[in-house]
Amino acid sequence: MRVTITGINFKYDNGYGEEYTGVELQFITSGFKFSNNTPVQITKEQYEANKSNTNGLRALVVDKVLADVQEYIDDLNKYKSGLLDV
Repeated sequence: MRVTITGINFKYDNGYGEEYTGVELQFITSGFKFSNNTPVQITKEQYEANKSNTNGLRALVVDKVLADVQEYIDDLNKYKSGLLDV
């Protein structure tokens, strides 16, 4: 299993004349049954703490995907409960 970061885009919420405010990480995965390659938003602080540590950036991606998957599972369970209430 592998997460490969394919791109790093800096976010400039206060305009391009100011410092960057956050980072978007693009990635691909291989070897997983579930595939979600939606870009991940991280803070400037998270990026600064991990910019020279590829595994640290990968861990941030995995944490975000896990949170998104949990939200998806919660939504599915709510939907299913609604089906059974009919």
